[in-house]
Amino acid sequence: AFVKYFSRSLHRSESPLKPYQSHQFLVELKNGEFQKNSIQLNSSPHNILESMASSIDFTPPPPPVAETAESLQRNNYHGTGSFQRAVDSKDVFGNASRNDVDHLIWTAGWGAHALNRRQRQQKLDKNLLHFLRNMNPNEIKERKLNRIGASAAALVARRAFQFSAVDGTGLGWSSESLKICLDRLTSLYDEHKSKFRTDNFYPFRLVLSSDEFNLKIDLYGGVIMLNPAATSLQWLDTLASVTDDSKRVLKHNRQILERNLATVEDALGVKVKKGYSCGSREYHHCMERLANEQSAVDSERSDESSLSVALNATVVIETEQACRRGKLRNDGNFEVGAGMGLHQIRTVFNRYANRSSELILEQKKERDESEAFADRATYEFGLQRVYKVSTAPMVSYEEMSQALVHLLNKDEAEKSAIRNLLVGQTVGITGRGQTCHVADDGSVVVPYNFS
Repeated sequence: AFVKYFSRSLHRSESPLKPYQSHQFLVELKNGEFQKNSIQLNSSPHNILESMASSIDFTPPPPPVAETAESLQRNNYHGTGSFQRAVDSKDVFGNASRNDVDHLIWTAGWGAHALNRRQRQQKLDKNLLHFLRNMNPNEIKERKLNRIGASAAALVARRAFQFSAVDGTGLGWSSESLKICLDRLTSLYDEHKSKFRTDNFYPFRLVLSSDEFNLKIDLYGGVIMLNPAATSLQWLDTLASVTDDSKRVLKHNRQILERNLATVEDALGVKVKKGYSCGSREYHHCMERLANEQSAVDSERSDESSLSVALNATVVIETEQACRRGKLRNDGNFEVGAGMGLHQIRTVFNRYANRSSELILEQKKERDESEAFADRATYEFGLQRVYKVSTAPMVSYEEMSQALVHLLNKDEAEKSAIRNLLVGQTVGITGRGQTCHVADDGSVVVPYNFS
């Protein structure tokens, strides 16, 4: 039986606080007959649901079957759960259920075999000689040509709009896809250049990014943001909003920033640069505030000895939300927030100056060693160059040296085979978790822990 419709006839109560006590409705049975029912609305929700279920002959499903000790032990042993049949262990054809088959596979050891096979495949993916022997040489040539095509498309777009630079590396796209996006930008210029309100866009820099920004024209950093997912008309609206006054404001802001930056660097005695999380406007206001603070208070540097130790370090200004107190980075540079004052920054210097100097010396030593091993590997294997991949996962100079030493210490037979397959190529060293692969620019990328 199922509910056909609800009747609008209601029994009204004499009490004004309870205007409705019951609701009547009709239920159409399977034989076509109608049955009249009512629900007491002033009852508890449990009683209301029970009356509705009894009127349509609703049978609740059986409760879930409790797992046995054997099933719990099996699931805990393999580290994963499985669905249990509620009735029996055979299907309608009398065959064993899928859960029993899974249990037979695990007890026979097939699951462990599949796991071992996957581990062996991962080892092969990190085997450099195995990768080079099975690599398609045409793939390297094709990716190199695509990178040349993308660079040429970026050059055409930069010269057409007269941008100071065109940057699309933050998209993470392939060179082939990036070239299509840049060609669309050049076509926009050829078709709508008469609608622009300026003859050229210098000194603005174009950045293609999938992120959304409230202000697509940055008059402090000199950046024009375009979303590649936007339409050409949306691009046109953004580019048409740039005027000659925008360029004058940008140049004025840059002059103020250079003057304030020189004052702050002279006061602190170290180089200062903008961090990744700090916006251009926030960085501009931070430098202006610090310069005014230095001009208002003619104070000497606190603890010259501590500052002289860290002269090679750099102060990185991050946004105030990301950095509320100063700290020392692994590369020996200081990280401070945009809301900190000169006294707080000097306090950070005095606290970490000695450790900063030690880290910088260690970094320089590791970098010199890795460059020496890279030169040796370039000469022995006939490579164009060996570089450290700068994208995540990051690899340190120590790990890069470890990879190059492992490559140089291979036996002569394997080194000869690798040399014949790698001659003339570019090799990049990446971090843990990666496998041997061909990068977008056609270089051979290997993890530092390759075999």
